[in-house]
Amino acid sequence: MALPKLIFVQGPTRLPKPPSRGSVAVVDVAFASAGHFQGVTEPFIEALGNRLVLWCDHHEHPLGWARYQRDPRFVLVPNRLAHACPELITPELTRRVGQPETLFVHADFDGVLTAVKLLRAGVPPYPEADEDARAVDSPGRGHALSDQGLRLSQAIDEALANFPGSQRRAFFHDLVEALVEERLSPAFEEQIERAAAESRKAQAEAELIARKSGASELPGVFVVRVDGRRQGRERKTLLRIGEANARIGVVIERDGDHVWLTAATFDESIDLSDIAELSGGRSDFRGCESLHGEASLLPVLHKLSALARSEGCL
Repeated sequence: MALPKLIFVQGPTRLPKPPSRGSVAVVDVAFASAGHFQGVTEPFIEALGNRLVLWCDHHEHPLGWARYQRDPRFVLVPNRLAHACPELITPELTRRVGQPETLFVHADFDGVLTAVKLLRAGVPPYPEADEDARAVDSPGRGHALSDQGLRLSQAIDEALANFPGSQRRAFFHDLVEALVEERLSPAFEEQIERAAAESRKAQAEAELIARKSGASELPGVFVVRVDGRRQGRERKTLLRIGEANARIGVVIERDGDHVWLTAATFDESIDLSDIAELSGGRSDFRGCESLHGEASLLPVLHKLSALARSEGCL
């Protein structure tokens, strides 16, 4: 089948210029946080007008969702209810939306499988696909990841971390096309396996860092401290290791006078947005920056510990 124009988005503040003509669908792309919503997301939506046929997402945004929740073009279901976006794509929805001429896709495993399911009229590309998306996008919530899902998600992580821009875009396009058609060529299978192998190597390295630099510094909080700003994949891996050791995982990255704190939790009963200093991201994944050293982040760590302890027994 002929695919629409595919545009892969790596973050909600980095939306490309909307096309000037044709129908558009957007899947698994969050509304930008804080002031970026008015500066990026809202102008994008307004520029498309009625040419926007679908915006499907599960990253809750109080301001934006309140504005668009009742608009039938928007399928907005919070992560606590939809652990991944593919489950929101039904045959009925695809009949209503039709085939968009341009499809904006969050460049991750969840986004790819959502796009594929939309293009397959609501049918997943393989039986475990919806559950695989939940397992990858909402770890620690009891979902099972198939061997196929693990390999594909690892390859996607490697593409995001190390492929040059043109190669990365080609890889995502070819992956969507192969899954839509349920046909992976031997050459593409080999490319996926090479990328997955590199991702497994990076995972092992991150686990070594966490063992050396991680500690339960406060009740309910496991902190990994590292020098230098890390790639998104490494930070995410370190956070997941932290979450596996406590109710809240934290990564603190120091680069000169700049210090970044990122917190995450598997626990759906904990809302990190309750801590004002943590801005951006989903309710289960938030960060803040300090220009005055780690000492200014200590109150945030204590608030995280209090939040973990207040939500039940550790």
